[in-house]
Amino acid sequence: VIDKYITAIGGKEKWKQISSVKVEGQVEVQGLEIPFIMQAVNGKGTRVDAEFQGNKIIDITTPTQGWSQNPLAGKSTLQPLSAEELKEKLDDLDIQDPFIDYKEKGSTIEALGKDEEDGNEYFKIKITTKNKNEKTYFFDLKTNLVYKIESTTKQQGQDVKMTSKPLDYRDTGFGVKMPYKVDMGAMMMVSKTVTTNPMVDEKIFTGN
Repeated sequence: VIDKYITAIGGKEKWKQISSVKVEGQVEVQGLEIPFIMQAVNGKGTRVDAEFQGNKIIDITTPTQGWSQNPLAGKSTLQPLSAEELKEKLDDLDIQDPFIDYKEKGSTIEALGKDEEDGNEYFKIKITTKNKNEKTYFFDLKTNLVYKIESTTKQQGQDVKMTSKPLDYRDTGFGVKMPYKVDMGAMMMVSKTVTTNPMVDEKIFTGN
């Protein structure tokens, strides 16, 4: 199942050539459109910049530290992430797909068998990363692509189940396929342009 999926998204060799990425798009929530720019260097850092009604929202993750600024959540300046918050974000530093070389990355997988939803058959695989984050992926046996991802995140000390559905898989122009939309229930992440291997200044991954 995993081999078919990796082939469907462009193949391991192509993905392993990606060292940086830049995504420009928008988050659609409750009829609003919030533009964002995400920049990442594989294994070194990710940064998201968004603006909503004049409020600058920033999210930075590096292997050792992270920062976030969100005036709507009471963070008017860049604040360091807690160890728990950072742990949940560390996997985002892997911009090559989590199933590519998953063993070398320190992840383990567990096959959970088949499931059915909306008349379609899916194969479920749980992946646990070296950062001890767990996600369950539902692979569509017709397209070999991911239909949905389930995970549990901590919010205010409570475990909250999250579901996201990758949609609109497209070739980025580099020969790899990515979902240009992700349905997260309350909001939709929409990518307008995806640039592979752009020059990214690593200074943007510092919280100052």
